[in-house]
Amino acid sequence: MLPLEKYRIVELGLGPVPGLAGMILADFGAEVIKASPPDGDPFEHLPSSHLWLRGKKQVEVNLKDPTQRAAIKHLVLDTADALISSLNPNQRSKYGFDIAELQGERTDLVIGSVSGFGERGPYASYPGYEGLVAAKSGRMLNFAGVADREGPNYCALQVGIHATSQSLAAGTLAALDCRERTGIGLTFTTSLLRGMMPYEMGVISLAQLQEKGLVPRPQRARDRTKSMPTLNYHPVQTKDGKWLQLGNLLPHLLDNYLRASGFEDIFEDENYQGDPFTWDRELLETFRSRMLLHMQTRTLDEWMDHYVADGGVVAHPYQTTQDSLSDPDVVQNGHVAEIDGEIHLGLLANLTETPGKVGSKPQKVDLDSLTTRKLKKPTSVSSHVIKPLEGITVIESATIIAAPLGAATLADMGARVIKLEPIAGDPFRNMMSSLGASKCNTGKESICLDLKNSDGRDIAQSLARQADIWIHNYRVGVPERLGIGYDQLSEVNPRLIYISANGYGPNGPGAKRPSTHPIPGAALGGVVWQIGGLTDDAPSQDLDQLRETARKLLRANEVNPDPNTSMVVATTAVLGLCARRASGKGQKIYIDMFGANAYANWDDFISYPGKPDRPPVDEMGYGLNPLYRLYECHSGWVFLGVISNDEKQRLHDFFEIDISTDRVEDILSDRFKQKPANEWEEVLTSRGIGCVVADEKNPPEFFMQDDHVKAENLLVPAVHPEWGEYLRLGPMNEFDSNATYPGTAAAGGATRSLLTELGYSQGQIDRLEESRVVRAA
Repeated sequence: MLPLEKYRIVELGLGPVPGLAGMILADFGAEVIKASPPDGDPFEHLPSSHLWLRGKKQVEVNLKDPTQRAAIKHLVLDTADALISSLNPNQRSKYGFDIAELQGERTDLVIGSVSGFGERGPYASYPGYEGLVAAKSGRMLNFAGVADREGPNYCALQVGIHATSQSLAAGTLAALDCRERTGIGLTFTTSLLRGMMPYEMGVISLAQLQEKGLVPRPQRARDRTKSMPTLNYHPVQTKDGKWLQLGNLLPHLLDNYLRASGFEDIFEDENYQGDPFTWDRELLETFRSRMLLHMQTRTLDEWMDHYVADGGVVAHPYQTTQDSLSDPDVVQNGHVAEIDGEIHLGLLANLTETPGKVGSKPQKVDLDSLTTRKLKKPTSVSSHVIKPLEGITVIESATIIAAPLGAATLADMGARVIKLEPIAGDPFRNMMSSLGASKCNTGKESICLDLKNSDGRDIAQSLARQADIWIHNYRVGVPERLGIGYDQLSEVNPRLIYISANGYGPNGPGAKRPSTHPIPGAALGGVVWQIGGLTDDAPSQDLDQLRETARKLLRANEVNPDPNTSMVVATTAVLGLCARRASGKGQKIYIDMFGANAYANWDDFISYPGKPDRPPVDEMGYGLNPLYRLYECHSGWVFLGVISNDEKQRLHDFFEIDISTDRVEDILSDRFKQKPANEWEEVLTSRGIGCVVADEKNPPEFFMQDDHVKAENLLVPAVHPEWGEYLRLGPMNEFDSNATYPGTAAAGGATRSLLTELGYSQGQIDRLEESRVVRAA
């Protein structure tokens, strides 16, 4: 039995966001019915539609026809467990799908709604395209410096669609499991703008801390568009002209790389003592030059064979997404599947006891054939629920970003999340003035624990007894050595959902190797797409050229692979809850950064005869085509996003130009230079044409200052143990606009209270602290 086999989901939405969410639900057994307009989903021409239509029943519905409108409403109210929709509030009201009215008729119906900018605020009516949302929220400013010009740079990887589709799937699953426990059907909203929030890594807190005097204001701001990579995250070219990404974040990993690569001498050189971050600039640049030249003494395959054999070096080749379809770690961990003669993106997660099944091509059906299903309504046992995961306990034994941020997302949905940290705390707390850690650890209780000690392991297993979900990001074999392997914990709690979320997955050459965020960025194709392609050039002895290419590669290889993985962690956790309800037992579940970032590259993670190439980013980083790109204005920059035929007609009528001409890009470039960017946004959006200012605010400034953020409740008040009151980003899904969201707890802040809850006496707790088995804040 597939985990979601009992559910029917109606997908009343267009494009990849509801499409990918529905695909995930269908892959694990839900009957997903996609309602398409008579002329089809306008995004069905995209190659990726082969993915997000798979496994579904597709029915044609004309919402303008009262009879068909009544029929699809009857399908939802009388036969469906959940509705996922991309209808805006006006459309919902016009066609009879007002959320409050639907809930009035079916209190147990789960409803998830998705939009571009949200449903409140000044941008609510703007077209909901990834490029427009990314530009307006400042994300394209984050890529300034990738191209050899001033101004914002198009951000290629569609992380907003990835994060938002995961949020839509996770919210639906969490609400369905909540309904089984309470009898209540919750409703929620999400948006592409919320989908941008995981990629703002806590920097919104910086200005608040500077204002409080807790962090000094820099005398001179670092120009990130020109700065070189750190040694631990450096791209390097090899003997055969190929490029290799290093990802040795922590000090011991960088030491591993230096020793394995032939730089042992620097450990004896008094000039190179201490952390490379503290080296004198001239010394650092001297070593950088040596490293870039030395890495050209072996081919890429020779280096990779050497690093895989070593097992302690973080490195991977740069690849296109199409290349990654045959990457051994991708293939051997099941991230590709062959369906109907096509190579597809595999399942979201490996549920070892209740696996999913990648669906075949969509089945077109008549609406009348779907209305005979008899709905089993749950018995109500609760009168009020604010968040769907209330009553669920999660133990997180993980560090840095990917798994912790996923667990924080579960906390925002109401789960009790207990963070199990090393005695010294999560090392991420000591990086970036703890800004990133403040984001990744919101809503959690923290206990600092030595798992190498038998008493520490006993405490961990006691926590497991009361948990529903356990999440870790250790490499293969490490949890077992620490006494927290699945077999060990399932003995004390057979219903435990145990999620392993590491770099490469349990199979393939990378199974026991460490990984950090630049690795899947390089390996899954996002970076190569971002920079407009990467050719294998003959090794260059021109150090300036090597340095500049390395700089651009890492500028393009930003932090997104970690948040990409976080969103999959959250979806997988609630999928595990639904699977436990179906099977009656817990299980071990595998996800990894390669698989999660395959999902983030959803638009090109497919291969079939005749498939079009991924549209390239132009070499100057403007965008994909004349109607979906950045334009410089008289002052400032705008992003133009015109996709539908109606929008193209409106653009044609406004500018009185033939948009099919080869010169349209030049014509538009000249026109946009005649007015400031803010005037273009005002005049074009008022005519239903997607055009937004792209360089007004960077992401922290946007989320802290923009009126639309306030209207959408994207920023919520919280309390930090050291900072006091501050503002943090809100939840990925809004279930209740009046809900509250805690801030970040101190490392070990809940150690004593948790031990007391487990039955330890005050004397026992004192002895555990004295012996350094535990640490309290």
